Amino acid sequence: MDDGLAREGVLTRCNQNREETLNDVECNNAHRASATLALEAERARAPELEQRSEAKLAALREREPQGAAETRDASPSDAPTFGSPVGPLLSSLSPHTIEIDAEPPSNELVIAPPLDMPELGVVPRPFGAEAAQR
Repeated sequence: MDDGLAREGVLTRCNQNREETLNDVECNNAHRASATLALEAERARAPELEQRSEAKLAALREREPQGAAETRDASPSDAPTFGSPVGPLLSSLSPHTIEIDAEPPSNELVIAPPLDMPELGVVPRPFGAEAAQR
C-alpha cells in the first residue's frame, strides 16, 4: 500500500492477463490496496466538497429575489402531490366498480394436428426448367 510504484507495476501485470492472475495473491492485494487508497482519498475530499456545495447554495440564495424564498418555503403543502387531483374532483372521475361475468378456462387441452403442407418439389415455379424452354 505504501509503495505506489510497485503497486502500479503489479496492477499493470495483473491487468494484462486477468484470467491467469485471477487467483494471484499479489494481484488481489494490489487491487485491495488501490481500492482502499481511493476510498481514503475520497473521504479526505468530502469536507472540501461539502464546503463548496454550501458556498454554491449560499450564492444561489443571495441571487434570489427578495421574498421568493419565503414564498417558496411558506406553503409547501399547497403544491399537489403526484396522483392527486389539481382542482375539484369531477363526478365523472369517481371510482366505479366493474363486474365481469366470466368463467375460468377449461382444463381440457386440445392439440391440433399440424397443417398439411404440399411437397416443395410440387410447387410450380415461374422460373423453372419449363419456363426456360419457352
